[in-house]
Amino acid sequence: MLKRYLKFEYQLMASWRTLIPLLVLGLILLLSSFLSLWSGSNDHLMDRALAKHLVQSTLSSTLPALFFAMWLIQMVSHLYTSGYYSSLLYFGSSRAKLFIYCQVQLIVYLIIFLFINYIANVCAGLFFGVFPWQLITQLNLNSLLSFCLFLFAIGNAALFIGLLKPSHLIVLPFFFYWLMESWLVSLLSRKFEVDYFQMAPLSSFKAIVGNAVLSPTMILVISLYVLATIFLIQRAILTKNFR
Repeated sequence: MLKRYLKFEYQLMASWRTLIPLLVLGLILLLSSFLSLWSGSNDHLMDRALAKHLVQSTLSSTLPALFFAMWLIQMVSHLYTSGYYSSLLYFGSSRAKLFIYCQVQLIVYLIIFLFINYIANVCAGLFFGVFPWQLITQLNLNSLLSFCLFLFAIGNAALFIGLLKPSHLIVLPFFFYWLMESWLVSLLSRKFEVDYFQMAPLSSFKAIVGNAVLSPTMILVISLYVLATIFLIQRAILTKNFR
């Protein structure tokens, strides 16, 4: 069954409908890597110091998660509109298994995203004298784990949006909400000088990759958001009319 799943994912990634968004995602991550290396070189960083700067900026940035979520929404919308999810139900899979499958699929896409991000860093690093093994040696496992948890939380939100409104254009309202929430939280936090606005959904997820230690309240809020999102995904799969 695993072999069949991996074969399908390979065929899906080789399709032009999914390959083009994947290539666009890779180009965006490559541009982000170039900008990070350029800023580091302007600070006169070289070799291992520049590699450390690239790794830290990659694992602490929230912008790649935006493109990961938009790409994931596109993928889920394509699988829904192409009838793949409905075919799984038609050939005997239960809706509970479909929910588990979606979570496994999210993890697989997360790993693919991390691999593409690493390749983008490697390609950009070669122009600045940074070698692939230097990126690995400068890797902080705690930062990597935090980044993965952040992507998993954002990915579940994207998965729910893709199942709720399966359309390729739904990424535009999501992009608008991402920008508006970031702007409003920053504005209101400065105006009222309180941190309560940081508990907004996306802002709380972004705190996962922050440098500050999370408070117990923030950990509880993030956990509730993630559990609520997973519950909504399950309800969407159980109640949605797949056609």
